[in-house]
Amino acid sequence: MQWLPEFGGAKARVAAALARKAIDNMPDDEGRWLVLGRALILLGEFRDAASHLRDAIAILPRSEELRLLLIDVLVAQGLLEEALPHAEAALAIAPNNPRAKRFCLELLISLEHWDRIDANSEAVAALLSSNPRLLQVQAKNLGPMGTLELCNSMLAENSAHTHAKYLKAFALGALHRMDEARDLMALDKLVEISDLPVPSGYADDRSFRDALAAEILANPMLADDPRGKSTRDGRQTRQLRQPNAIAVEALIVGIKKAVETRGERPKAAHDGFSAGRPPMARLDIWAVINGRDGRQAPHGHPGGWISGVYYVDAPRLPGENAYRGALIVGAIDTKQHGFEPPWGTRAIEPVPGRLVLFPSYVPHATEPTGIDGTRISVAFDVVPIR
Repeated sequence: MQWLPEFGGAKARVAAALARKAIDNMPDDEGRWLVLGRALILLGEFRDAASHLRDAIAILPRSEELRLLLIDVLVAQGLLEEALPHAEAALAIAPNNPRAKRFCLELLISLEHWDRIDANSEAVAALLSSNPRLLQVQAKNLGPMGTLELCNSMLAENSAHTHAKYLKAFALGALHRMDEARDLMALDKLVEISDLPVPSGYADDRSFRDALAAEILANPMLADDPRGKSTRDGRQTRQLRQPNAIAVEALIVGIKKAVETRGERPKAAHDGFSAGRPPMARLDIWAVINGRDGRQAPHGHPGGWISGVYYVDAPRLPGENAYRGALIVGAIDTKQHGFEPPWGTRAIEPVPGRLVLFPSYVPHATEPTGIDGTRISVAFDVVPIR
């Protein structure tokens, strides 16, 4: 498996500095603003990027590309209401621009403006397989049997379609086909627990995790209960990678190696999940900080192939051997779905230094620790690039 090439922070800083100077000399050049905006996005400086792109649009209001880039930045900050008018303006400027069409529809779906969406349109049909929220609504309308048929047709085209597997498992549960649902989730076979090796340059696991915790706690992109996420009573980074976050980069290298090893083992070639291993992927990664009451509500990761979590720190009471705030793999909202998970659940202790990997379609949640102290974890998705 190959990883999507990334533009490093040092190069992005140089690009941003050069673009600023170029804009001073020629402020009405669209390309220079785009370079600056993209460089700032790579650096995780979303507020600065948004501010500059707003200035650019004031100078060049007919540029759909500037508006589309601003939408990326606003969505990353959860500012969906501000993003929608820019998507509509971009579409008015360039009615045939596929990105503008997609942004408009995705934002209407995210903001639940269902009265403005033509459910029978070609645009909705084209987006169905790639938009989890739209697919979720479609499944609700179809009922369990209709959802099962839809998911089977989608999996016939793409056997690794994460959200189709997720919804199929719930449809099977609602139809009381428990053995099939259990076989699809296969928690006993597909959930993998290991200890991540200490990266070079660190004396031991504790010194690495201390450095990592310091970088996460200092991250300027931490947000309280970010919109659209499963974090409850906690903080989550909108952009984990930051300039000079050395331990974060070391962790990313270790996670990528673990994912590659997971897919290369001889037994992995014979299970249906690993058959969907993407030839190229990117790593979406973020950190979560929870206190006494912080938790993750039951959820899945519809865009990924493999998902996982690395535990940086977790609390435990004096004299106790176990760390509090377990990961519950297989957990679902039983009130919402009307049945207990037929595949069962696995409670995984958040031992600092532990890495947990599982298919992205496997639902999961976390328990609150219930005690003073901070639990810091780094979660991620391995997202196929097609």
